[in-house]
Amino acid sequence: MIKLPEIFLLEEGRIRNEVARCKASRVLIQLPEGLRPAVHRIASIVEEAGALAIVSADPCYGACDLALNEAQILSADLLIHFGHSESNLFDHPSNLPVIFVEAKAQVDVRGAVEDALRYLDDWEKIGLATVVQHADSLSEAKEILERAGKKVYIGREAGLKHPGQVLGCNYKNAKSIRDSVDAFLIIGSGLFHAVGLFLATLKPTVAADPFEGRAIRVDDKAKTVINKRWMDIREASDARRWGVIIGLKSGQLNFEVALKVKGDLEAHGRRAMLLAIREITPEILGGFPQIEAYVNTACPRISLCETRKFSRPVLTPREMHVALGDLEWEEYLRAGIL
Repeated sequence: MIKLPEIFLLEEGRIRNEVARCKASRVLIQLPEGLRPAVHRIASIVEEAGALAIVSADPCYGACDLALNEAQILSADLLIHFGHSESNLFDHPSNLPVIFVEAKAQVDVRGAVEDALRYLDDWEKIGLATVVQHADSLSEAKEILERAGKKVYIGREAGLKHPGQVLGCNYKNAKSIRDSVDAFLIIGSGLFHAVGLFLATLKPTVAADPFEGRAIRVDDKAKTVINKRWMDIREASDARRWGVIIGLKSGQLNFEVALKVKGDLEAHGRRAMLLAIREITPEILGGFPQIEAYVNTACPRISLCETRKFSRPVLTPREMHVALGDLEWEEYLRAGIL
């Protein structure tokens, strides 16, 4: 059985050096669920470097979700964030030093990419994308595709650290090459990012999972999300009382957007209430029974992929404009849902 720290690069030497460089005495460690089996090892590294290690047990969804407030409450003088890459797409107003450890995966991608070829037979021009854990394997995947006669495109846009990299909420690298390719191949485990890639580009999308050594096409799953979005928009179009969600996570605060959304709703004769929320859950929204629909200005994936959990529609700002009749559904789809 392979131990998790042997699969992911935890950059132990860098952690020790950063703790020493920052002269940190109290370090807050933040990591996603998939890396938590390594938490004892990570805490030991920090304490061997001479600092007190505190582990954030709250959920961690991305670089948009830094535990800055928690670090301040705990008087931590360093935050080490695992599993995501640094990005200037998110505004983090804080003087606290933050170290990003990407936790690159040391796993062979060849089997999964070769398995993906059977789904890519009908297309010549392939867009290649990846999550950060497999960013270093992108060139190997490209070579496999090219040996199979494919022409490979990899997007490189400002704001994302690695070529071809996608985030759950940002697919600008893929969208930059959308018009040049017939289909996309994304390297990463699970379907979350792959479904997002389809929603952003509306191109056939194949997910290659290096941990499973196999690939799967995700178009049908993504289309069920699109169908549900249309149903929610239709339901919300009749709503008179709206809640406008302001996300309180460090990289999800879009206050000016929320104010504009409120103004747009009121211009259409709808009532709108601003709701500041850190964790957007059915239980919290269920506490406002008079509200008939919501606009979510925080993480768009809550609206797109978790909407079945909510009893009332939770739209993105652009979906709100579809519901109000300011934007055509077809135009919304053509631009990419993400």
